Amino acid sequence: MPAARELSIRGTPIHMLQEGRGPALLFLHGAGGAGRWLPFQERLAKTFSVYFPSHPGHGGSPAAEWIEHISDLAFHYLDVLDALGVERAHLVGASFGGWIAAEVATMASHRLASLVLIDPVGIRVDGWIYPFLFGMDIPEIVTTVFHNPMAALALAPPDQSIETLALQYRQGAALARVAWNPHLYDPLLRRRLGRIAAPTLLCWGAHDKVAPLAPCGETWAREIPGARLRVFADSGHVPHLEEPDAAADAVSEFCRLRGGAG
Repeated sequence: MPAARELSIRGTPIHMLQEGRGPALLFLHGAGGAGRWLPFQERLAKTFSVYFPSHPGHGGSPAAEWIEHISDLAFHYLDVLDALGVERAHLVGASFGGWIAAEVATMASHRLASLVLIDPVGIRVDGWIYPFLFGMDIPEIVTTVFHNPMAALALAPPDQSIETLALQYRQGAALARVAWNPHLYDPLLRRRLGRIAAPTLLCWGAHDKVAPLAPCGETWAREIPGARLRVFADSGHVPHLEEPDAAADAVSEFCRLRGGAG
């Protein structure tokens, strides 16, 4: 089981799970993924020291009113690396977390041993509008995000208590602060992707309905210099949940070949 830690990052308290030994790997979760230590993370922890913080306002991390833009979260995670004493890390981000990770990489690729983006959102793609997830009910979200709806059970709320409903509201509010308008993208990010100098792997679900492989995955692959694209045939938007062993093996192999971190 991972160890739970409480950190203060420039006065902002966050909750973090940590397990494993080896090079440092920082995992940035997507919406609804805070604090869920699942088979994907467990498999990575066999090879890496996995640091899995909850974004401010998500999971066990309280909201931070100073976060008003996605770049605030990117700077926050550079501060997290400083607080952990990690000079260079493997950075892995999924969906919303992939957006944050890409912003970090455009700012400070020298802090990254490698970059893995799992079906990221975050850029404007010609010919595509991201579905408005904020306006969907739970069944519609599940069929949009997952190719295999049974995989959604990993993120199901434990109950319908007042505390759980309040947590879900807080997470939705924290996400909306940086992702509502424009919806799920930073107008400046796409033109900055060429700055990314870290070795980059794009993991993409073949059946993604949030950010489809064509045109979204193909656009990311063109814009990031030297990026490799790996497609997961049985996944939607979250291959690390739908094909956790295959996704973790792909990430581990890619990061191992890109040297250590710490």
